[in-house]
Amino acid sequence: MIITILTVVLIGLVIKWLLKPEPSPIFGIYSQPGKFYYLKFVAFYLLVTLRKRQSRRARADQKLTGGIGMKSKFDIKEMETTQTLSDHPKAIDAVYFQGANRDGLYFIGATARRPHHVINGFAFLKVPGEGLLTSPKLPDSTLFGTEDEFGAEGLKFEPLEPMRKWKMSYKGQMRRNMTDELVDVELDAIWSTNLIQFDFDTDMSSTAIARAFAREPWSREYFEMLKEAHQTHYEQMGATNGTVKIAGKTYPFNIDSMRDHSYGNKREWKLLHRYGFHTMKLQDGTRINVGIVSQPCTSSVLELGYVYLADGRLFPVDEVGLNIWDIGENGSPPTDYHFTFKAANRWWSVQVNVVDAPIFYIGWEWEAKIHERMCTFQVDGVPGWGISEFMYRNMGPVRPEEYNEKDPEWTRTINKG
Repeated sequence: MIITILTVVLIGLVIKWLLKPEPSPIFGIYSQPGKFYYLKFVAFYLLVTLRKRQSRRARADQKLTGGIGMKSKFDIKEMETTQTLSDHPKAIDAVYFQGANRDGLYFIGATARRPHHVINGFAFLKVPGEGLLTSPKLPDSTLFGTEDEFGAEGLKFEPLEPMRKWKMSYKGQMRRNMTDELVDVELDAIWSTNLIQFDFDTDMSSTAIARAFAREPWSREYFEMLKEAHQTHYEQMGATNGTVKIAGKTYPFNIDSMRDHSYGNKREWKLLHRYGFHTMKLQDGTRINVGIVSQPCTSSVLELGYVYLADGRLFPVDEVGLNIWDIGENGSPPTDYHFTFKAANRWWSVQVNVVDAPIFYIGWEWEAKIHERMCTFQVDGVPGWGISEFMYRNMGPVRPEEYNEKDPEWTRTINKG
């Protein structure tokens, strides 16, 4: 009798649980864990772990496609060069460099190769005594090159030694933010490192990945979108050393620096809702990159990043103790705030202070609005310096006609996606 009663009660509880509605996304964007969350977490964790194992055991002669848990290429020489762009009108092959030092020198620059030698490119430079300088077309970032290279209109990044050394250069005018005047700038520097790269295809925390995808509603279309939206992306910390000449005056250009490389079938900024990253070098030698990405079609809350300890050991970020919807959801990111994250089997406490925060836009329609934030940090009481980048899907005015009118005539007829 007791067994029968318990069985009936158990069946009732199961039915009640199955009929329980799924929680609504916060702000209609951020999915919350549902009733099958833990089952999905275990399934995805095992899937990612298996794919990582397969990737490690793959032979050099095997054809790799990249993806979650699976590397895109064996040969770093093939990774560290311009990639053959896909046939998609929003095909992507992009490099990004940024960094800072304790004296208040900051640099951020990028060149994203698109079809027809179009480059989404920009440069920001903040030098003590000179103030903030920006590449002259900003806030628009549509540049036009002529070669298959990471460069256009005076800005150029050249690989010299795979995963070890790149040349950075800029020659042209930049706009002084305080006065709006154009000044001649010439940057000549070498980025170098002896640290290994962090490949987001294979090195991300399996726990963080599983947690992100388990909270999303699953369907055949969902997994097709995971594959379609994927880009290979890897990063490395290092140092940049050289000189920069501004209006005839030469300054040393020595910064702690991070660089990345992304490539894939396409980059569609319209898929993203927002993201926020924090990249820093600490006084004790620790290097950190930590953030959250919200791309609702695949993962509305993806916590990610990594930590290089002072001895060079590399650990993925397992968890970020920050609800991204609690900060800057209105499109204005905070400039003085705190968050925590877990990596290397411990929790880290981060205080962020934004020194300067120029804004620019990316895309033919200005699909993305980017805040490049030059920062100082305190991590568990240890001072640091670096860059925080916040991106928002731009729902405001599209690219103004004044920029469209200055584009080459052939841009009027190409497929822009």
